[in-house]
Amino acid sequence: MPSVHITAWRVLENKITTKVNLERREITMDKTVCCFCREKEESTSHFFFECRVALLVWDLCYDWVGVKSVDHLESASHFLHFNLIGALATVNLDFGNIWIALVSEIWRHRNKHIFKGGVIDHFEIFSLAQLKVWSWVTSKVPSTCFSFSDWCLSSSLYVFD
Repeated sequence: MPSVHITAWRVLENKITTKVNLERREITMDKTVCCFCREKEESTSHFFFECRVALLVWDLCYDWVGVKSVDHLESASHFLHFNLIGALATVNLDFGNIWIALVSEIWRHRNKHIFKGGVIDHFEIFSLAQLKVWSWVTSKVPSTCFSFSDWCLSSSLYVFD
């Protein structure tokens, strides 16, 4: 779990090695275009929050947890959107973990695509993030008694109690 937290921290601090950030560090790139959409430069805000592939992942998340959203393009604002005013600390921790899992899976999927020729699949990104959060939730509370399939159908029954 530490690696996903490091990835999330790098996204929040704009320290993740996107093509734009590499170029800013004077590492020459043939192309700085986003490897998912091939429409804009691969900056942190574009890649994680503007890219049409990332937007599909976030839309799946919002549908899953049952919230409506206005997407923020800046990392910290996007993360803070997953902090519910008046909610219990455990609920906000779980919401934050959902954000962390999604960001880390988007990044992992990008690297798989670039370095191993993987296919871009927003459903796979979202499903793997769901699995991560489910494993964190069920390991945190050993008495949990819901299956992964139940979790996928409605996380709100379990996380937000």
